[in-house]
Amino acid sequence: MINKNGTLVSNEEPIFNAGNRGFLYADRIFETIRYQNGRLLFWEDHYFRMMGGACILRMDIPIHLNMDFMEEEILKTIDACNLKSSCARIRLSLYREDGGFYLPTDNTLTYLIEVNEIEQLSTSLNDVGLSIDVFHDHLKPKQALSSFKGGNSIISVLSSIFANENGLDEAIILNSESHMCETSASNLFVVKDKTLLTPPLASGCVDGIYRKQLIEYGESWGFDVQEKDMKTFELITADEVFLTNSIKGVQWVKSYKNKTYGNSRVKEIHRGFTKLLTA
Repeated sequence: MINKNGTLVSNEEPIFNAGNRGFLYADRIFETIRYQNGRLLFWEDHYFRMMGGACILRMDIPIHLNMDFMEEEILKTIDACNLKSSCARIRLSLYREDGGFYLPTDNTLTYLIEVNEIEQLSTSLNDVGLSIDVFHDHLKPKQALSSFKGGNSIISVLSSIFANENGLDEAIILNSESHMCETSASNLFVVKDKTLLTPPLASGCVDGIYRKQLIEYGESWGFDVQEKDMKTFELITADEVFLTNSIKGVQWVKSYKNKTYGNSRVKEIHRGFTKLLTA
């Protein structure tokens, strides 16, 4: 089942008109949220990131689309999909109503909730480390629009295709100054002893939810978390490398080109998140 503006419909039913602005102009924003153990993980952070992006896109946010209302709508959709006792991936999308060309004739929002069943987030780190390399074909701009998920996703799409064609798990995206920004679907962290380095938001990276938790809780887990502009050379001198996103959590990277990494520090980070999620 899919939830469109509070109405539950079959995912086999047509839900868009030909003039849909999300399709025509990528005039949209979305969040990907994990549902586990009967709750939406880091829901407050997801909600405020989305609404901040909607404000940047100058969308009119109806007063009833508050955090409690949207949570209820998501949970209603999960229940309708018979996934209340399972784990699920939720995609919550906001897009402007149909009408106009580049200039919209209506700033009113439509919301769409899609739910898919996924596996339980593991209490242990991924057994097989990831393999990554750099995607050079296109650079991500350094701008406020880059910090949330929406119409700027084409570079993530192209870098994912590049990774797949080259037998990689993910590809590193560079920004307009050739600094590392993020990977195809994750935030990037470089480990040097007990210091965690990650690109700053000004680099153009997505304002990741797990990234935010690490910056907030990293010190209490014994790490010094620093936001730093980094060239790819930092990967050669790194002790360890790992990625984070809301669906897969923490994943350690085993190789970058001919460089290989261990995962002892990443295991500590993973344990910190496991405790945080079960608190």
